[in-house]
Amino acid sequence: MDELSPHAAQLPAAMAGPQPDADWSSGIWSACAQLTPGELGALLPAAYRTLADESAPDHARRVAREVTWAKVQPSFTAASLTELYAALAASPRATDVRHAAGALLRCTEPWDQEALAEHAALLVRTAGPKADRVADAALAVAVPAGPAVEEELTARLRVLYTDSPLRLAELEVMLATGPRERAMLAEDQRYGPLAGEWPPLPERDAEPSEALHAELARHALRTAADHLAALHAGQIPYAADKAFTPADTDTLRRAARLAKTLPSQGACIALAQAVEAYPTPEAIAALRKARRVVRHAGVSKKLDRLLRRAERQLGRRTEVALRLPDLGYGPDGVRRIPCGSCTAVLTVTDEATLTWEGADGRTVKSLPVSVRREHLEEVALARALLGKTRAQVRTLTRALEGGYAEGTVYRYDRWRAALAGHPVARGTARRLVWEIECAPGAWRAVLPAAGPLDLPEPAPSAAVRLWHPARASPAERRTWRDRISARQVRQPFRQVYREHYLPEETGHSTTMFRGHLVRIEAVLGLAVRQGWNIEDEELTLSVGDMKARFGVAGNLYSGASGWAEAQDVFLQRADGGPQPLAGVDAVRLSEILRSVDLLISTGSFALCTNHAHDRDTRHVLNRLYDQPLGRTARLRRAALRRVLAEHIASGRIELGDRHLHLDGYDIHLATGRVTREGDPVDIDLPTGRRAVPLPFLPYDEALLERVVHTVNHLLEKAPVPRR
Repeated sequence: MDELSPHAAQLPAAMAGPQPDADWSSGIWSACAQLTPGELGALLPAAYRTLADESAPDHARRVAREVTWAKVQPSFTAASLTELYAALAASPRATDVRHAAGALLRCTEPWDQEALAEHAALLVRTAGPKADRVADAALAVAVPAGPAVEEELTARLRVLYTDSPLRLAELEVMLATGPRERAMLAEDQRYGPLAGEWPPLPERDAEPSEALHAELARHALRTAADHLAALHAGQIPYAADKAFTPADTDTLRRAARLAKTLPSQGACIALAQAVEAYPTPEAIAALRKARRVVRHAGVSKKLDRLLRRAERQLGRRTEVALRLPDLGYGPDGVRRIPCGSCTAVLTVTDEATLTWEGADGRTVKSLPVSVRREHLEEVALARALLGKTRAQVRTLTRALEGGYAEGTVYRYDRWRAALAGHPVARGTARRLVWEIECAPGAWRAVLPAAGPLDLPEPAPSAAVRLWHPARASPAERRTWRDRISARQVRQPFRQVYREHYLPEETGHSTTMFRGHLVRIEAVLGLAVRQGWNIEDEELTLSVGDMKARFGVAGNLYSGASGWAEAQDVFLQRADGGPQPLAGVDAVRLSEILRSVDLLISTGSFALCTNHAHDRDTRHVLNRLYDQPLGRTARLRRAALRRVLAEHIASGRIELGDRHLHLDGYDIHLATGRVTREGDPVDIDLPTGRRAVPLPFLPYDEALLERVVHTVNHLLEKAPVPRR
């Protein structure tokens, strides 16, 4: 065995020797956490031998299990790879070929083909009964096993996939590749690694690297499309979730980076998971389009969760997120499509719009019937392009916002070309505040919508990032809010008015939200869309290499209902250990806590209209009456001070600590509840054409809009309150 560090050397000794003292377990766990990739690769053969030895003492098996559960990525030399194959072959299981194939990818030296052959052949033959589950890994290990073993395995797989034409086509392509490429495909699993499996390798290129695989992807998608067309035409009998076999579904997942609505829930979810793993703007836009037309409630919920994760993941893939096509728009963000006597004018400014011009250049309210009939394709193209543009802008917006939690930073030259100067992305980028690193550690905040940048031209390699209030001083936050309100800039997402959280605790948890009462079904409904999962009756959110855990005083499970009290928020590292709050980037920590606050705010009272009149809700609302405002409500108060500045100056409106006071009415800033002399008042707000137009609001929020609607209604109509 290669030279091991002192902390790593105690592990093989613990597996081979007598049981250590009473405090041995904490030292073993610490040693496993400090293993280097090479040390783990050297220790794994001994660990697998120990686990396969039924006579091994319990403490040795426990140490071996801790070694196999280590979170570090192993690497192997030619010698340790041979030892691993020998250890696996000593007591082989059908799934051991996955470790054998993964080790080929992680071997840093040319391996000894002769030394591996006998062990590899035994592993491949042992995998025979479960060849459908480990086929890719078995094909990789079959190469060092020899041609005879490879031919035997191939014949078995061809029989197994007789009714899966897409998988058969993929098999023929794989046979023309080498062991590393086959092992790479074996790593591309639909579900993440289980306990005892190695972490995924660093992100690989999602696109086919060889022309052979590119052709396979095209063939798979064309074949699937033809199959679906035949099914829709009635040429093939329809059976729910039977349009593709499980093997073909997995091939489609790997061949496609987009998901359409399919008569197979398995294929739809598999493709959506592929988008989550390797998101692109085009793929997410297609997945969102599929989500709109899916009718199955369970599939819709899964797609919501996958969409949110994909958008966050896209924020980490900086170069991919900026890979937006211009869709034919000119530098001014305009594209014109002739449609007979009229012209479709598509414009991208703050949002994408479509207008029609007549032959005289004037805007027409509706297309003439003759144009719609004679130029059907051109009209359809213009409308489809509008939808595609809006989808791309929406995807870009979500990706930029998702970059907060991932600490995304751009090069200035890429930012200028792909965002600030891009015809489709420019309207989004110009309404956001950006920070440019003018000198090491010196950042300048700029708003492109305010005009040319007021600073020297940065170097092409200068760093650019989105401004965040958690990094700004109180004076800077007030300044940017005043500028945005004065210029009436409607930002693509909440930025200068963004909630930010800087907990005072230094441990691995915060009590910031403890004690808030929430409606469980409302919290769970939003949590699914925000990418949270339920684990051990807690909500968990993965952010980078960390996981946030948030629970309530009650049982959390799918379908739970009722009221519950919020508990603490905990952070943990990828290895399961506690993560101190002080060691987390301020913006990332703020975004995690903002996500929790969003669950609590939405699951509280003002937006739970279905339960607004039950006795428990009234009791909770009364309890809230004198509670201090939360972060979201304080931002709402700051926005109202700017929106209603004229009325506040006139003295008709008074903005208190928790309420807005108007002509004897009190409007609670956290719930929107209206009272008069302490008694609740129902305000019937007009809707549709009778609604009072809203003034400029610096950000979109349902409760902020409701409060402003209520204020305007009371100011202009002065209705008689209905007690």
